[in-house]
Amino acid sequence: MKRLAVLGLLLLSGLAQARTVAIFNGPGTCQGCPQTVASLFRAAGDRVVYVDQHTLGAKTLGKVQVYVQPGGSDDIDETLDVLRPGQVAALRRFVAQGGHYLGICAGAYLAAQYSDKAARRRAFGLVDIDELHAETADPAPSLLAIRWGATPRMVYNQSGPHLYRQPPAGARVLARYSATQRIAALSARFGRGQVLLIGPHLEADSSWYQEDGLSQQYGLNQDLFRQLIRTLK
Repeated sequence: MKRLAVLGLLLLSGLAQARTVAIFNGPGTCQGCPQTVASLFRAAGDRVVYVDQHTLGAKTLGKVQVYVQPGGSDDIDETLDVLRPGQVAALRRFVAQGGHYLGICAGAYLAAQYSDKAARRRAFGLVDIDELHAETADPAPSLLAIRWGATPRMVYNQSGPHLYRQPPAGARVLARYSATQRIAALSARFGRGQVLLIGPHLEADSSWYQEDGLSQQYGLNQDLFRQLIRTLK
């Protein structure tokens, strides 16, 4: 009886820790990006729901713990153009009230105050950074050297942003690009919630490398991605 009781508690504990994760799968996302991220969350035991410009809102966000804005096209306005101001406001409230925002590549760009500061084109405004810019001028997929903490890695990059050299007040630097020492990933607070931004694609699997003719001799970086998603609690 005791063993059964302990087993039941362990099972209930596991269920309690499972999260529901909303992943944006609408205009402006790149082919396969939402699905690759979803596979890694599911492997961690989480439930995944896809949202788009029709379903993103306070009602949907009220049922999830994590919101993911995955990689996308070279023009983040493709996403902003289809979202109503009320939807962006709902996303901001979700994070401010304790939700988690994970922005990867295009999703990191969208977390800034503006997509185009000169044109006063507002973005999500989740971090105290006016506007983000690409780490490299070449938009083609490539491998970039970063230092994740003290660990050097070669990561898949395609027009990924840098987050400048100095982080916003209260933010924690997770990784820097080796060539420039600019920030490649950081964790920040927005209200009671967490904002996790990543420039390169740590989630990239073997098929990404094969399709773009990139060497896999340095290995993948999905282990770093799995570590990160465990911090979204």
